[in-house]
Amino acid sequence: MKWLGMLLIWFIFALVTFKTCVHDSCCKSCNAPDDTQEVLPAPVEEVQRYPIDFQWDDAQAYANEGFDAIRKRLISEMSDDNNLVITGRYFESEKAPEGFATMGLARATALRDLLVPDIPADRITLTDLKMSPLKAAKEGYFESLDYEWQAADAEEKVEVIATDNEATIRFPFSSSVKDRDPAVDEFLTKVAERLIQSKERISITGHTDNVGSAEMNLRLSERRAKYVRDILKSKGVAIGQMDVNWKGETEPGSSNDTEAGRHNNRRVELRILN
Repeated sequence: MKWLGMLLIWFIFALVTFKTCVHDSCCKSCNAPDDTQEVLPAPVEEVQRYPIDFQWDDAQAYANEGFDAIRKRLISEMSDDNNLVITGRYFESEKAPEGFATMGLARATALRDLLVPDIPADRITLTDLKMSPLKAAKEGYFESLDYEWQAADAEEKVEVIATDNEATIRFPFSSSVKDRDPAVDEFLTKVAERLIQSKERISITGHTDNVGSAEMNLRLSERRAKYVRDILKSKGVAIGQMDVNWKGETEPGSSNDTEAGRHNNRRVELRILN
């Protein structure tokens, strides 16, 4: 009986071990990779391109699909009494290429070279504009030019350039605008309505070009900033919601080497502080 019991135990152990080994072998075989299975390539992310675009820290212009249509349109819009203004946008941390005050002017020049001789070089005005560092895109391609025809004898006027949370108000030469400009008043009405409702704060900073003394420009930038502040105050915005500063000629947004650049620098910058 003793031997019979030992034999029975050995038989049960052998049976369990056999099944376990077979199961593990089958599972490994089932889970083993199939060397014959086709391996699909990883999807390639499509790079967005524009009719004319640039890369970070590079002034080379890449003309792509759609650029020829833009070139033909600009040529068709040329008349006897207008000039093409090309504005090259850039970020402050981008190094200016040799021979240029800023990367923006280098980019504007690159577009001009693609348009000449169809549009004579003396009909083209180049300028630049520094962009917010929050919008920097160091990878891929991005648009970095603005271009429009302007009347050759166009009188300087107050301009308002606005996005969701930022805006720039540009002023004529040596002007802080003593009387309210309708375009500025309409824009600031909308800003005031938002500030009153949201209780957000706003930064208001006055700037000038480099024409004249630094002391005079500092006072002029102060008057411009306070001009905007006073309009917002008259529309119900609390003084405590407004941070008012003035920088004179010390923080140009464009190169002062061109008249168009100096025009860009005669400005007040507004930024909503969330």
